[in-house]
Amino acid sequence: MEILHEIMIDKIESDYNRILRLYRSVPVANLLEPVFANGWSVKDLLAHIAAWEWRCAGILSAAQDSNMPFHGSPDVNALNEEIYEERAGWSWEEVDNDFREAHQTLLMAIRALSTERLHDELVQKSIAEETWEHYEQHLPSLENWHKQMITNYHRH
Repeated sequence: MEILHEIMIDKIESDYNRILRLYRSVPVANLLEPVFANGWSVKDLLAHIAAWEWRCAGILSAAQDSNMPFHGSPDVNALNEEIYEERAGWSWEEVDNDFREAHQTLLMAIRALSTERLHDELVQKSIAEETWEHYEQHLPSLENWHKQMITNYHRH
């Protein structure tokens, strides 16, 4: 495997592991409470991230020799709402398992890309948007939530 594969995967893993550290140190009950401005819980946020990783893995798998799969432009808000509604009833265990499985599937899809495909600008853009750039959108609120959890824990 070429260095570019590992550089991308290391970048993805770095932010993904930040997310893991933030939620794994908190009791499950706290992960189910609506804590974000949009009314989502940490469970909802992780389900959201996983759904987008599944989508990215599927697109990458379909784009082994063509950029055609990248030309679709979903209605992001509608897709986010659909994802939320579909997964809102999932248990914490289902979301946690799906979050980890989606991530591993995404990494396998990246590793399966040829060096030539991975050098394609559209492939790189898609991976970045659906992984570390997406994580970076959510990490500040997740980090703030985690700080509040720690502060509240030390008060009791």
